[in-house]
Order: sequence, then C-alpha cells, then structure tokens
Amino acid sequence: MRITNGRYRPGLPAVALVLGLVLAGCQAPPADRPLTSEVPEPPSFVTPPETCQAASVRFGLGLRISQQLLEEMRQRAGARMARTVLATEPADPAQDMMRLNVQVEPTGRVVGAYCG
Repeated sequence: MRITNGRYRPGLPAVALVLGLVLAGCQAPPADRPLTSEVPEPPSFVTPPETCQAASVRFGLGLRISQQLLEEMRQRAGARMARTVLATEPADPAQDMMRLNVQVEPTGRVVGAYCG
C-alpha cells in the first residue's frame, strides 16, 4: 500500500483480486440439459458365434497340448466346451456342435481339431 500526495494507490495484488472477482461474476451459469426421452443407444457387443469355428484354432497345430492351450483354443473357436481325443480314435457318435474336439497324438502333440 502506497500513499502518494495524500492519495491511496492500491498495489498490483489488490487490482488482480478485484479483477478476478469481477470476471468470476460475469461467467454465465452452465445451461441445464432439458429432460427428454432421447437416450443414446447402449454400446453393442459382438454376438458369439452360433457354432464352433474349428478353423480358427490352426495356431495350435504341432504344439504340445496343455490346459492353457486347450482353453485358448476353445475361446478362439467360440465353443462352449473342449476336449482332447486321440487321433486314432473314431469320431464320437454323440454330436455337439458347440464342442471343440482337439485331436492329439499319444505324445501330446496337436494334429487336428473339429467341432462336434
């Protein structure tokens, strides 16, 4: 605070404070959104396949079967369940199109896959 020739001269901080208060009072309140029934659509998700897709598990051919590999193959095929069968066994007559059958050799190497 400085007094010059008997007059009071406010300092720079006081001017900045007054200017800030004036500008804050000039701001308009946010516009309210009117209440309407127009609601945006919820996000859509990819629908799961209706049947098992055995072609999508080719990445596993030649690998040694493990629980993690079998689960990943099941998920990629979109199957409800998966199982291993020996490649030398005949196909099971009970067909379930949402089941992935992974054919393995006796050594555990994956040699094929089919749905059913």
